[in-house]
Order: sequence, then C-alpha cells, then structure tokens
Amino acid sequence: MTEYSSHDWRKNTDNAIVSDSKGNKLSVNDSIVLFKNPKTLKEEEVDVSRLIRVFCNNKESNRRSVK
Repeated sequence: MTEYSSHDWRKNTDNAIVSDSKGNKLSVNDSIVLFKNPKTLKEEEVDVSRLIRVFCNNKESNRRSVK
C-alpha cells in the first residue's frame, strides 16, 4: 500500500474505480478530469479523488447542490 500523508484524501479512495460506458475501469487515484472552465474558458485538470472529496464534504453541508 502507498503511504499517504494525513491530509491526502487519496488514502480514502484506494479501492475506488471509474468506469466508462464500455465497462473499462480505471483506478480513481490514477484518473483526472480535463475540461474547459465555462467561466474562464481555460483548460482545467482535476484529480478524480479531489472531486470525490468535494462531493463528500458538500453532501452534508449543502444537500441541494449535490445530487
């Protein structure tokens, strides 16, 4: 197992996977999302594990914005 620091969220997503519509699977900790930010029109890159962290943190505090 990889050693993570105490503040590294990836330790919570070690066994999580991302799957596409064809059934191809990737490790969450090895996956990123590339997109164009609609506000700045710049290309952005975000770790999928970071998106999971934001989702989990926001789900309890702001239930309407996370579905």
